[in-house]
Amino acid sequence: MKSPTAAARASLTHRLSRWAVAAAALATGFAFTATLLPSAAGATGGTTVKLVSHGTRGKILVNSAGMAVYIYTSDSANKVTCTGGCAGVWPWVTVPKGTKPKGGPGVKGLGTVSTDGKLVVTWHEHPLYTYALDTGPGVVNGNAVKEGSGVWYAATAKNVSTSGTSPTTKTTTAGPSAGY
Repeated sequence: MKSPTAAARASLTHRLSRWAVAAAALATGFAFTATLLPSAAGATGGTTVKLVSHGTRGKILVNSAGMAVYIYTSDSANKVTCTGGCAGVWPWVTVPKGTKPKGGPGVKGLGTVSTDGKLVVTWHEHPLYTYALDTGPGVVNGNAVKEGSGVWYAATAKNVSTSGTSPTTKTTTAGPSAGY
């Protein structure tokens, strides 16, 4: 029997890690996400999301803590489809009720959509998320992860159309951690 390739082992490890995070989210009632990931809104009056350079990806959107922000191709304009256990693995980028998201230099097209009593930040009508398996700023483990009928992508100007109707995506054959 052949031993699995490094890429196959990495892919399996990544999938198992996602399941472990989802199981922990369900077991703890999602309470861990508040302590695992910093608040997307940050301090009052601060920037909600900003663009930063990220190697070969170019500029990606990050939250106020520097964590990568993602879009999900299964979402439609201003519609969050990642809820429940999914939101435990892919936490929403939110702002407090009564506030508006603030973009850093060059970030336009921000809005919000109300979901389960929270204000989820949108970018060109795409709901924004972080990823529980991103261990710190600059880490983009969730890019090109297939979930259900959709794929997660780091939010970049290249994968979000300016019309706000749907993301344009580039298919990759590499694993989610390739190219970092």
